[in-house]
Amino acid sequence: MSDRPRVLVTRTANQADALSQKLLAAGFTPVEFPTIQLEPLPWEPLDRALAILPEFDWLIFTSGNAVDFFLRRVDELALALDAMPRVAAVGSATARLLAARNIAVDFMPEEFVGTALVQGLGDLTGKKVLLPRAKIGRPEIANLLQKQGAVLTEVALYDTVTAVPTPKAWIEFNRGVEAITFTSPSSVRNFFKIMAEYPARLIAPLEMMLHQTLVVCIGPVTAEAAAAAGLSDALMPEEYTIDGLVQQLKTALLMNTEVN
Repeated sequence: MSDRPRVLVTRTANQADALSQKLLAAGFTPVEFPTIQLEPLPWEPLDRALAILPEFDWLIFTSGNAVDFFLRRVDELALALDAMPRVAAVGSATARLLAARNIAVDFMPEEFVGTALVQGLGDLTGKKVLLPRAKIGRPEIANLLQKQGAVLTEVALYDTVTAVPTPKAWIEFNRGVEAITFTSPSSVRNFFKIMAEYPARLIAPLEMMLHQTLVVCIGPVTAEAAAAAGLSDALMPEEYTIDGLVQQLKTALLMNTEVN
């Protein structure tokens, strides 16, 4: 292993830098290999929801991406968010994005997963809930909200599509990495989709590379996707955040190196 272990970053190109900078500061060499990109969907459904925003009891954000696209449209329409429903958020990073816009978060679960958020909200009988989300997402959150009595409005803001790695990204990937990071189920699925679509780009069998490489997932939902793809040994941090992910890498790679 090199003095600075190489870590694959599979986030979107515009989100990779935040993780890469933390990896650099922690003693790693980040290798950016975006597997996903986000494309906005037509705004009409969101526009209708924004027109009646004060009528909702809860506005729920389960990811920073949902916050980004929601606020992008708010800015385009030059809307003032004076009369807001109560806001719930999954994860400290999501909450920070909202706080940066002076949007108070009324509830955030201790466990950074959507199901914990819904359970924490309790009985929602008759409550109007707005859930901005990705086009393709896990149905569990919506199902739980409705099971708890919510009058749910789901608005798909963006689609998650497979990125096309650049020639430089392939070169760096083939130089080898000590660890692969996944920060969403889509990053897992699209990683394997890319590998299947471009087998000629690989200089070594993928199975061999994965067998020799540490895999770290940001949380249980992503780890579940990794297990479904055959990566049952993926590690997961105690705190489901980027900082927690980096700490898990330090524990697994750098500290072991120091001991040895």
